[in-house]
Amino acid sequence: MLTILTGCGGSYFVKKVDGSDSVKVADDINSLQECSDKGTNTVRITGYAERLPEYIHRDLIQLSKNAAVQMDANTIVMTDFMEKGRGTQSATFAAFLCN
Repeated sequence: MLTILTGCGGSYFVKKVDGSDSVKVADDINSLQECSDKGTNTVRITGYAERLPEYIHRDLIQLSKNAAVQMDANTIVMTDFMEKGRGTQSATFAAFLCN
């Protein structure tokens, strides 16, 4: 039973799309001034009330990376994080194409 709990706690709940591994996460939007702005994406997860905050953050990033692939972007930066309660969190990311 310990193996099952450990596996569930660290597993990804969000599937990766092809190309999302190459999308980088920037810490500061000001460092992306030389990049082309590709727009924003807002992602949301629900039912995560019992999950650790780092897993929620990781899954929001993966959802945004997946969206960035569709936007022809290769870099994202989180610009807003919202916790709606009852296990619902969302985040807005700016997406950029950088050289």
